[in-house]
Amino acid sequence: MEVSSSVKRRRGYRRSRSIRRHGRGVVSVVGTLLALLVFFALFGIFVTQYVPIWMTDNEAAFTAGIQASFANLKSNIGTQIESGLEVPNGAPLALSTPFTLTSAGIPLLAQGTAATLNYIPRTQGVYVNVSMQYGPGGQPHFYQNLSLGTITAYLPNRYYSSQVLEYEDDGVIQSQGDTNQVMLYPPSFVLNGSGNYRQGSLTLVDLYGNATQVVSQGTVEAFSNYDNVEQFPSNGSTTAPGTPFTVSVTFGTLYPCAWAVYLNNTLTSAHLGSGAYTLTPSTCVASHNHSTPVKLVLNGFTSFDLILGSFTVVIGVGAS
Repeated sequence: MEVSSSVKRRRGYRRSRSIRRHGRGVVSVVGTLLALLVFFALFGIFVTQYVPIWMTDNEAAFTAGIQASFANLKSNIGTQIESGLEVPNGAPLALSTPFTLTSAGIPLLAQGTAATLNYIPRTQGVYVNVSMQYGPGGQPHFYQNLSLGTITAYLPNRYYSSQVLEYEDDGVIQSQGDTNQVMLYPPSFVLNGSGNYRQGSLTLVDLYGNATQVVSQGTVEAFSNYDNVEQFPSNGSTTAPGTPFTVSVTFGTLYPCAWAVYLNNTLTSAHLGSGAYTLTPSTCVASHNHSTPVKLVLNGFTSFDLILGSFTVVIGVGAS
């Protein structure tokens, strides 16, 4: 049976309309895919470019905050020592220092970096030996041997350079390796050479308490509880006060580079004169994670004052 021409025209119309509808569907799918590609491209650029920059700034600020906390801790201990020297039993009994142990993160994209805070009251290999030819009251062969405690923060930064900061011997050291070290906040060590007189003063801090390790998503407090402060001044021999004498100080440390460079700079700026001291080593040396002695010998000093502060350290949230 033959199909009429009008029926053929209607069928052709239907086919044409079907093709146009199919074309619109393809355009919609392609448009959606292109939009998704643009979104993922922009998202990829954001993740690979802006997230590292953002997190680098966050971890740099985090490192600066830990540095400030160590500066505050050292300042608190220094205030307690000075008060104890001025007025017996007049020092603040306890001062707290906040340590924020996590950096800022990026919501949904990057977690904050967490630090570890360690307190060890008797750190293996960290010690100081002080000997004076004449001690307080002219007593010959005076010496003090101390195994010292440390407070250490480990910052395993992922975008900013990783850091280790340690409080030892009343100094704060910042380290990025065996030979990349600096005495960030030096101990109280004063040298003065004027005329025929050479004078010196050294403050050391001994830490007691229970060993503690803290990994926290927030802020913890480090309490420095004052125990006592002792002073050991010397003016040389009893029979001849002011007679030049020898002082020897040996620092045992895992950071000899920081100590050697700091002591060498301090001695150079003191203008003590030829033969006034020997420092071994006098330049940066690597410890390779082993305790290394840094020995300073002061010759021809007419007075020297050794100050020793003792503190109990407690670290925790709201602990004291």
